[in-house]
Amino acid sequence: MRAADVVSPLRGFRVHRDDDDLMARLRAYAMHRRLDFAFSHFTAARLHGIPLPLNTPTDIHVSVRAPGRAPAVRGFVGHQLRRWETIDVDGLPVTTPVQTWLDLAPLLSVAELIVAADYLVGAKVGRTTPAELRDAIAQSQGRRGIARVREALQRVRVGSESPGETQLRLLLVSAGLPEPVLNLDVRDATGHFVARVDMAYPAAGVALEYEGDVHRVDRYTWMKDIRRREQVEDLGWRMVRVTASDLRNPETLVRRLRRLLCLS
Repeated sequence: MRAADVVSPLRGFRVHRDDDDLMARLRAYAMHRRLDFAFSHFTAARLHGIPLPLNTPTDIHVSVRAPGRAPAVRGFVGHQLRRWETIDVDGLPVTTPVQTWLDLAPLLSVAELIVAADYLVGAKVGRTTPAELRDAIAQSQGRRGIARVREALQRVRVGSESPGETQLRLLLVSAGLPEPVLNLDVRDATGHFVARVDMAYPAAGVALEYEGDVHRVDRYTWMKDIRRREQVEDLGWRMVRVTASDLRNPETLVRRLRRLLCLS
């Protein structure tokens, strides 16, 4: 039990170093506490797949229902929650996606909350709806960060399929460009479906595609993207491909779009 390849994620528990991951630590805590708690905040977000900033701390967040005493365990962050909605995730008690989003309000920026909510209401995930988020906010007046989530919800949209797409949309709007249509189906003159583009300005015939790493490293995806781009451009559209570097240095992209949209 004291071997070099054995670690202790929690007092009284030992696991092999290779098995010392998030789930091992969560299960160790669940065996230790057993009742009346839920994993929350950043930990719940990770379990739900909610996108988080790269620099998010890796501490494990555990909550109890108020007026219970917040857990005080080394390596864990304890919370006391008045709003209490939990579900089972892989046998572990976890705050619901909506509850988790509200709990993240004091910890994330407005833009980061929009990214998280876009994921939750997205067609690929569909964990909740803007209406459900709105109702949850209305029932949570006076809590920390409520103004922040209220502001974020106004800019949440159904249709973004990746954090990069959400960040691109927010960047375009903040630069003074019109808000693009998301996930537009491009059709030919006979109404036949040709392609679905990430976002578009239909009146100007301009489509934008956010290229994540999979578009670069997966050969099949890369070839498929080339064929799809040619088919869309054959219909007279202009296809603008956007990468993470464009989000970091957007000046050239914004100038190009202004020109294509005849805004300058």
